[in-house]
Amino acid sequence: MLLELKNIHKSFFCTKVLEEIDFELKSGEVHAIIGENGAGKSTLIKMIAGIYTSDEGEIYINHEKVKISSTQEAQKLGISTIYQEPMLVRSMSIAENIFLGNYPKLLGFIPNFLKMKNEARRVLELLGCPMNPNTLVSSIDPGERYIVSIARALSKKSKVLIMDEPTANLNEVERNRLYTLIREFKKQGIGIIFISHYLDEVIKISDRVTILRDGRHISTNDINTVNKREMVKQMIGKDIRHYFPPISDHRGEEMLRVENLSRAPLLKNMNFSLYEGEILGIAGLSRSGRTELSKIIIGQVTKDSGHIYWRGKEIKLEHPYEAVNKHIGYVSENRLEEGLLTNMDISQNLTISSLDKFNKWQVIQLNEEQDTALEKVMELDIKLKHIHDQIKYLSGGNQQKVILGKWLVADSELLLINEPTRGIDIGSRCELYLAIHDLAQKGKGIMVISSDISELIGLCNRILVLRDGQIVDEIHHTEASEERIRRIAIQ
Repeated sequence: MLLELKNIHKSFFCTKVLEEIDFELKSGEVHAIIGENGAGKSTLIKMIAGIYTSDEGEIYINHEKVKISSTQEAQKLGISTIYQEPMLVRSMSIAENIFLGNYPKLLGFIPNFLKMKNEARRVLELLGCPMNPNTLVSSIDPGERYIVSIARALSKKSKVLIMDEPTANLNEVERNRLYTLIREFKKQGIGIIFISHYLDEVIKISDRVTILRDGRHISTNDINTVNKREMVKQMIGKDIRHYFPPISDHRGEEMLRVENLSRAPLLKNMNFSLYEGEILGIAGLSRSGRTELSKIIIGQVTKDSGHIYWRGKEIKLEHPYEAVNKHIGYVSENRLEEGLLTNMDISQNLTISSLDKFNKWQVIQLNEEQDTALEKVMELDIKLKHIHDQIKYLSGGNQQKVILGKWLVADSELLLINEPTRGIDIGSRCELYLAIHDLAQKGKGIMVISSDISELIGLCNRILVLRDGQIVDEIHHTEASEERIRRIAIQ
């Protein structure tokens, strides 16, 4: 056995976050850990990585008892961790990041930069990604940054590789490349701990799966002995028969119409409409123009040509605040940096885009503001302890509901939602899908941009497939399939 954890306990400020956890990893195995947000996954892998130490329990590597008291100690034991957002120095080159803190040296103390670049090039070629080692990390895309993180782990000759939400920021092509790399690592005897909210990829890539709930070990199974529905049931403690609410084909009047919309080199002659009560999906690979389309609609990016009509009248938005005035809201794919004010409380985040509503004689009416915030908390079933708690302490799913609530307070009629469930557990996803469905039932127009094709099929009335900045297919939900959308997006 490559790695064993026995009877692990961990508490923070008298709150137990892990109790009686057992876990094991074999050489050449992919062992997935799944569970809802707060189940204890992150705490467990941080103990293996040396960030936290356990209160009780034992850790063994190759049957020898070890104490992992720091990240340096973990690395000496052959354990490397790659996080969802790779921890790289963007102002440094790829080669410098791969060997950061571990530079090859001449005479034992002079950095050997030539050897470093040659070794970096060799490792990258082994990974099937022959990037220039001199390239600055700031100039490469998220998928390539993840490859650099893997290269850094391999340069340290790691035998245990922890991957935390590795595909959250990758497109379809990058995901498949990562899956191929994982299979190669298995052949080399590297043990991989794989953390993911995407159960389909857990089934696809893992040999075993361990399920945690409320800091406790629920089960460990060979992946071919448990199905997706059973995993969900064990994760959340109840049976969910339907991931998505039923799709209604009833729709109202046209809200948004786009004609011949172009912006070189991102978008080319786009034409479509969106109606009241409709959920319109946007599918496509990274750089297909999905995000750029939404940013042009809200005025964050200017168009080269074409027309945008709002309720039959042409609009020319030059700034996002003009979109807010037209009752158009945008939920960014990066909620922490672009969607939330993390040092402010929940109430303030819900009302920040609508302060004019609560302004009387240049004074914010705090009671009225709080009443409105509480109304949206109840409407969207946002789980919290107190309305004035800081937003950063909410789970990802509840943070996303707060962003939706912010635009409802602003009386938004059209919502553009980019990657609605990125980094959100399965239980919170189901709640968010229901919230989006309920908004459409109330007549809101909703555009969902997602790299999760199953999400689009389960949620949307129609799906537009983008490729190279053009709409190449429009699919009604009754005719949609993952195979069709993938084939069209990649052709």
